This record gives sequence, structure tokens and C-alpha cells, in this order.
Amino acid sequence: MTTIQPFEPVDLFKTNNVNLDILTENFPLEFYFEYMILWPDLFFKSLEVTVDAGLRHNISGYMMAKTEGKTAEWHTHITAVTVAPRFRRISLASKLCNTLETMTDVMPHEVNFIDLFVKCNNQLAIMLYEKLGYSVYRRVVGYYNSSEDGYPDTLKKVDDNKDAFDMRKAMARDKGRSVRSDGRNHKCYPHDVRF
Repeated sequence: MTTIQPFEPVDLFKTNNVNLDILTENFPLEFYFEYMILWPDLFFKSLEVTVDAGLRHNISGYMMAKTEGKTAEWHTHITAVTVAPRFRRISLASKLCNTLETMTDVMPHEVNFIDLFVKCNNQLAIMLYEKLGYSVYRRVVGYYNSSEDGYPDTLKKVDDNKDAFDMRKAMARDKGRSVRSDGRNHKCYPHDVRF
């Protein structure tokens, strides 16, 4: 059985089963602490009760999000949603995303949309987000470039390994203004992504 609970500082010592996976991005400790301090209700974990060598509560995944922007750009940004390999394929990522949506579609947040960035070649994640109602708003060319690579000198030079889709889902108060049906045709550089 899955329960959702706030992420706590001591949980950073209990997430190796989640964070040591090659598909999971890891951040410096201060980055996690910043989210716990500034957006504590938007940083939460999923727990599973297992009965191997006694009753245990294992962290099976977590959601790390924040609110940002002003007026029409007021939104929730998903920084990380990740699930431990052992608990994948049971709709846990969907549950984490749906929980965030339920929380931020009402006061005190009442955001216009939720957004996230996903590598253009990550078809599994893109399919998951599309199933949840997200769509591509734009392609951010060179989003995952290392600092040595620099940005491409033209928006025509795309690379699915280095570009990201900015995916969005409109919330109730947005009335669809923050989504595009032709988002894959819109391109920008990382420095153009400001809120």
C-alpha cells in the first residue's frame, strides 16, 4: 500500500534505492534543503509497506516541485519525479504527479499550469506525461549541453540527446492559454526560459 508523506531531511539518508539509479538526476544537498524550506508541501515522498524481514516503510519515490512566475506565468515546476526501480510499472509516477496537480490546482497555490523539462529522446517519460494530459509547449535547444559544448548557433540544429521538451498541463484557472497543439514546432534557447 502506498502512502504520500512530506519529505524530511533525514529521508536523504533513505533514498539510495531511488537516487542511485542511472535514470535519476542527483543534486547537491543544499538544493534538496532549499526545496524543503521554500516549498515544503511540494516536496513529498511515497512510502511502501513491505514485509521482508519485518514490517518496513520503504521510500519508493518522491516528487520535488516549486511554484514560480507571475500573473499568467504563475505555475508549478516539476524539478524531479522519480521512482525506485523496484517500484516502477505500478503507476507510482502517475500517483505522484496527480497528487501534485491536486495540491496546486487549488488555494493557496492555484497555479495556471504545471510544467517540466524532459529529454527529447526519453520516449517512456514523454508517453507517461502525455497520458497524464501534458503536451509539448516548446523545444529548448541545447538544454542539456555541458558548459564546454555551448549552445548551438542556430535553432535549426536540434539534437534529441541535448534538447528538452518543455511540457505543460493547463490547470482550471488557465483555460488552456498555456498549452499549444503545435508545441514541437516552437524552439528556443535555455536562456529564453524565464518566468
